[in-house]
Amino acid sequence: MSTSADAEQYTGLILLSGVDKPGITASLFEVLSPFSITIVDIEQVVIKDRLILTVLITLNPAHEDAIAADLETCSASLDVDIASLFSYADKSMLNIKTNLVRISLSSVKLLPKAIEELAEVIHQNGANIESVTRLASNPVTTIEFVISGAKKEALNQSLSPIASSNGAEITVQ
Repeated sequence: MSTSADAEQYTGLILLSGVDKPGITASLFEVLSPFSITIVDIEQVVIKDRLILTVLITLNPAHEDAIAADLETCSASLDVDIASLFSYADKSMLNIKTNLVRISLSSVKLLPKAIEELAEVIHQNGANIESVTRLASNPVTTIEFVISGAKKEALNQSLSPIASSNGAEITVQ
């Protein structure tokens, strides 16, 4: 017999933001290391000099208060903001995504309209953007979108007009 405890896992979502400097990521994980936790997902991005780091962990609910207190101390010592959200989540929502499609958008002058149109096509195809990353910036800006839930063939057809109307190159992998 399955119980709700079998279908759910206690998670912590940690969001760190602030001015980037060496050692922030190492310090955050040093704080988390003494605890019996598992890292489920992690994303880090630096734009200009601003850092955003998100970490999803699974943990024993009894450790929540201690982890939250240590994160607060870490936040003060690093002079960054750290927010956390602890809750039960359906285990199926924590699974690693498969069948991901990568879309690269490249242009000498990347305009918001190109990204809006690309995002709309992704949405119309029932897909979801999982991550966005800048791969290059000079002389051509290249942005990579990793998406889930779409068919590569359908995307190729839908994205072709966007490339030509925005003076961009779009590749789907």
